[in-house]
Amino acid sequence: MASKPVRLLTSAFLALATAAAATFATVGATAVVATPAHAAGPRPHFQLPFPCGETWRLATYYGHDDYDVDMTFTGGGSSGRPILAAYGGTVTFAGWGSSAGWYVVIDHGGGWQTRYMHMIERPPVAVGQWVATGQQIGRVGSTGNSTGPHLHYEQIRDGVRSEAWFNGVPSGITSDGSPHTGPLYVAGPVSAPRNVTSNNCGTTPRQAWEAASNAGWRALPVGGSGGPVTGSATAAITLGGTKLLYTVNNGNVYEAASNAGWRNLWTGISGVSGNALAAITVDGVKYVYTVAGGNVYEASSANGWRNLWTGISGVSDNALAAINVNGVKYLYTVVGGVVHEASSANGWRNLNSGIGGVSASALAALNVGGVKHVYTVVGGMVHEAASNNGWRNLNSGIGGVSGSALAALNVGGVKHVYTVVGGAVHEAASNNGWRNLNSGVGGSAVSAITLDGVKILYTV
Repeated sequence: MASKPVRLLTSAFLALATAAAATFATVGATAVVATPAHAAGPRPHFQLPFPCGETWRLATYYGHDDYDVDMTFTGGGSSGRPILAAYGGTVTFAGWGSSAGWYVVIDHGGGWQTRYMHMIERPPVAVGQWVATGQQIGRVGSTGNSTGPHLHYEQIRDGVRSEAWFNGVPSGITSDGSPHTGPLYVAGPVSAPRNVTSNNCGTTPRQAWEAASNAGWRALPVGGSGGPVTGSATAAITLGGTKLLYTVNNGNVYEAASNAGWRNLWTGISGVSGNALAAITVDGVKYVYTVAGGNVYEASSANGWRNLWTGISGVSDNALAAINVNGVKYLYTVVGGVVHEASSANGWRNLNSGIGGVSASALAALNVGGVKHVYTVVGGMVHEAASNNGWRNLNSGIGGVSGSALAALNVGGVKHVYTVVGGAVHEAASNNGWRNLNSGVGGSAVSAITLDGVKILYTV
């Protein structure tokens, strides 16, 4: 790694500043900043912008600008590695700048923003799109004014760069040692580099909620005498009139049933490394699919929930869909931004569908009269591909959605898609031109079922 992987000049940086940024001025040789127009809200609980458990070197250098952080992977090459949102918010810029290269700006509200620079390619998110903590927003590169693959990262308070904090701990990267760079001169030598391990795990358990279409989508907490049902991901199925909800809690999969007072019971499935979760029924047997370390596992109620590796590997830890087509189980995964299909009828051989450029955290599938439909998010837009059109991925027109939440339902031959926009679940249907309507149900993850013609949503 080059000792100075980037030099982002103050003047170039100012050209990139968003409208929310404060006005800079120079007095003598020392960069100063005008008083912000308002006080920032509480600091969000920012996470390192990389996958859970990865360790990255945080550093700066003389003349780099105070508080700017360069990040390089300690476990090998940095180029192409996923960049995740450090906290949830709205994308206010996603594009090209001559010094920053491909970069993204996220507004987290309360006067706080984050910036992610030198991405390898055009970001997979779009302006106006809401993204969740841990959602992939790009990949590490060396575009723009850069001399080696790394992420140039900034935390912005009321338009002014400030010391980056991760998981509630200050990074310690403050001074670049130069009195000639801004936003304010921080006295002292160049801050020493340090290694930080990511806690951007996206697995914080949250209360599960149930909302039904025949009750005006009124969201009710799921739980009973055994306490609330919580999780970071959900999957739902019905069996003989019983609603079954599966959740991921700290790497363990739990099952709760409506006919047992929603008592949440551990299935015995453990070691789940992300939020990829899917469930189906085949001939009365319940099947649950999870991902651990990029490998897909299958467990069923017929084998005591013994979690068996399907042989499918190299997939995203946060995207998984499953459907039953005439007794054959089909699994859909994301491998390197491309959707793959595997089935129990072909020994789970994972085949490239050709559906590419998709979010690695959102995937849904439907069986409609034997035709398989796959839904993905591409740049904040929902796309639909079907097995009877050669998996040609078509833009549905549903836009501005989170790239980490997606569910689909077949209701009497009408296709319904559920997305999250600004923290609220929206419903769009094929018989209304995919007009995306706000259900009013809050959440950052969603699953859906039908029972006796009633549409039911589960969110966390």
